[in-house]
Amino acid sequence: MQVQIFDRNISLGDDQTDYIRNKIFALKDYGHEVDDESTVVRVDVESNKMKTSNKNITVQVTMFIPHAVIRSEVYATTVEEGLDLSVAKLKKQLERYKGKRHRRDKSGKWIPSSTLEEISATTGVTEEVSQVSKRKSMVELAPMHEEEAIEQLELLGHNFYAFLNSENARFNIVYRRDDGSYGLLDFGQKA
Repeated sequence: MQVQIFDRNISLGDDQTDYIRNKIFALKDYGHEVDDESTVVRVDVESNKMKTSNKNITVQVTMFIPHAVIRSEVYATTVEEGLDLSVAKLKKQLERYKGKRHRRDKSGKWIPSSTLEEISATTGVTEEVSQVSKRKSMVELAPMHEEEAIEQLELLGHNFYAFLNSENARFNIVYRRDDGSYGLLDFGQKA
C-alpha cells in the first residue's frame, strides 16, 4: 500500500503524519486487496475558513484499490478527529466492497465471484446488500432553472433534487454540500 499525504493551508507535523500513516496502514486488516502493492491511498488535509461552524479541518481520504475507488470526506476541529471519522467511514465502505458479489472490471467484463468470495472469506464478512425499498416514477419532468430547483430542494427538505435544466435541456441534480453551499451534477453528452 502506498500512502500519499498532501496538506493545504496547514503544516502537518511529524507526529500528525505518523498518526495518519498508522491509521491508514491499520486498514490492511480488511483483506489482501487493500494491502496490495498497487493500492494507492491519497490523504488530503486542508485548513478552511468555514463561517458556519468551528470545523476548520477537512480530511479527504481516497483509496484506489483494485476494481474500485473508495473515498471519504469529513470536516473536523482537529486533524486527528478528522482522520478517525474518515477511517470509520472507510471501514464501512471496505466491508461493503468485500461483500459485493457482482462487480465488473474497467472493460465491463464480470469479475469472477470466486475472487470476491476469497476477499470476503479473509474476514468472514457476509453482509447482504440492501434492496431498493421505494421507487418513484417521474412521468414528465418539467424544465426549470437552477434557482427553481434549489428552491424545490429547500421546500422539500431534501439533500438533493433531480430536474430537467431549462437552459440546456439536460438532466441535472442539485445538492446541498456540507458547508451549506450547493453543487450541481450535469449529465450532459461528452464533447
